[in-house]
Amino acid sequence: MSGGKRTIAVRFFGGAGNYTAVLEQLCKFVLTETPTEAAVLEWCQSNTRATSDDGIRRRLTFLDGIDLLDIETGQVRLTQRGMAWLSETDPAVLYDLLSSNVRGFETILEALLDGPKTDAELGDAIASAHPEVGWTDAAGPAQHRGWLQSLSYVERSNGVNSLTDSGRALARRRTSAYPSLERGESYAQAELEDAFDTSFGSYIKGINPRTTNEGELSYIIIKAREDGPYSDELDGERFTYIGEGVPEKGDQQATGANKALLEQTERSTAPVYFFYQPADSDELRYEGLVDVIAVEYVSRDGRMVYQFTMERLEIDPAQFEALSESVAADIEDDEPELTADEDEFTEVQRRVRSSAFPKTVTAAYDARCAICGNSRESPDGTIDIEAAHIYPKRENGRDTVRNGLALCRLHHWAFDTGWLAVSDDYRILVADRPDLEGYEEFAPLENEPLTLPADEEQQPHATFLAAHRDRHGFESP
Repeated sequence: MSGGKRTIAVRFFGGAGNYTAVLEQLCKFVLTETPTEAAVLEWCQSNTRATSDDGIRRRLTFLDGIDLLDIETGQVRLTQRGMAWLSETDPAVLYDLLSSNVRGFETILEALLDGPKTDAELGDAIASAHPEVGWTDAAGPAQHRGWLQSLSYVERSNGVNSLTDSGRALARRRTSAYPSLERGESYAQAELEDAFDTSFGSYIKGINPRTTNEGELSYIIIKAREDGPYSDELDGERFTYIGEGVPEKGDQQATGANKALLEQTERSTAPVYFFYQPADSDELRYEGLVDVIAVEYVSRDGRMVYQFTMERLEIDPAQFEALSESVAADIEDDEPELTADEDEFTEVQRRVRSSAFPKTVTAAYDARCAICGNSRESPDGTIDIEAAHIYPKRENGRDTVRNGLALCRLHHWAFDTGWLAVSDDYRILVADRPDLEGYEEFAPLENEPLTLPADEEQQPHATFLAAHRDRHGFESP
C-alpha cells in the first residue's frame, strides 16, 4: 500500500480472539458472490453486530490495505493472497499479511518472548520500537493483540497477555538467527557459510559445533560423506553415525567435536543440522534436524570409535528449541496434571520433549545425583547420571523438569522400585523393610536432604512427589 506501513491495526468484527472466524465467513461470501461494496455492507450488518456503514468501511479499507481484499469501483473481490489464506485458513498466511503492512505485530511477539505483558506494556514496546510514528493510541495495542489472539498466537488471562506454544514458535522464527534451509536441497559451502554466518575453513568437517559469545553450544552441523571412512547407515528414521578421528591416529577420543556430540547426547538441547555429501559432488544436501539419542564406544576395524545413534526430526529449529525449553518451563499450576495430554503434542513434538527431558533434568542438577550428590563418569568420559521420572513415564508421566530427578544408577533403581521416596520438604524417605537385603545400605539416607537445582522453578513439584509416595506405600510425612 502507498505511504508505507500503517501505524496500528484495525479491530475486526466478533471481538478479540474471534476475528478470523468472522473474517472467514466474510471471505467465503466475497469469493462465491463477488459482491458490490453495498452488498458487503449489508452482509456485515446482517451477520455481525456492526450498525455503522462508516465503521464497516474502515474495516474493509483495512482488509484492502493488507492485500486480503481488492475493492475497486464499488466491487469487492478476494486477492490471490486472500484466496491463499481462505483455502486453508493458515494463520501464518494471515499473519504475514498483517505484519507486512502494519507496524507492531513483530514487536509484540518479541516483547512477549520476555514474559507476559498487559496491553499498556505492549503499547510501550511498540512506541519504543517505532518512535518515528509517534504512537499515542491507547486502544491500538488491544487491536493488535486481538488479531494475534484470533490467530491463536496469544492468549489472555486476567488482563495479561502471553504467547501460546504456536506463538512462541513463530516469535522465535521471526527473531531467530536460525538459517532458512530447505530439506532435500543441495548447498555449496559458500551458501552455507552465508546461511549460518560462519566460516568453516577450507572445508566442512564431519562434526562442526558452534558456540555463542558466552561459550554455550548454539548448534551442531554434521556432515556424512558417501565416500567417507565409514559407511554410516543413513536410511530410515533412525541411523548410526561414526565420530571423528583419523584411523592412523588410533582410537577416537572424547575431545573436540566428539565431545560436543557426547554432551548433546547427555544434556544439551541445541539443534543438530544433518547434511549428506554424495561422492560425485562438492555440495551438501540438507537432510533436516536430527536428535542424538545414544552413543556406544565400540571396536571397529581394529580401533575404538564412537557410534552415535541419531533420529530424524520433522521439525524446524525454532520449534525444536521451544519444545525443548517447554520441558523446563511448562508447569505453573499449583496442582499440575500428573499425565501428559495425548492431544497436546504431535508424535514428533512428544519425541522432542521426551528426548529433551533427560538432558534438561541432568543439566538442572549439574549432572549430580539428587540423592547422594555424586557425579560419575565412565572411562570413555560419558557422564553416568540418569534422569528419572518421579511419576513414571510408563504411566504417561509428564516430560517436565519438575517431574524429574537426576540420579545415579543405584539410586535410580532404588527410587523406581520404591526403596526411596522424597517428602514435600525434600527429605529422603526409606522404605521400612529391615527384613530385606538392601535396607542397611539405604537406611542411612533417611531424612537426609535432597540435592536440588539452584533454580526453584526446576525443583520437584509436590504433586509428583506425593503421587510417587502413594504408588509405593509411603505414608504422607
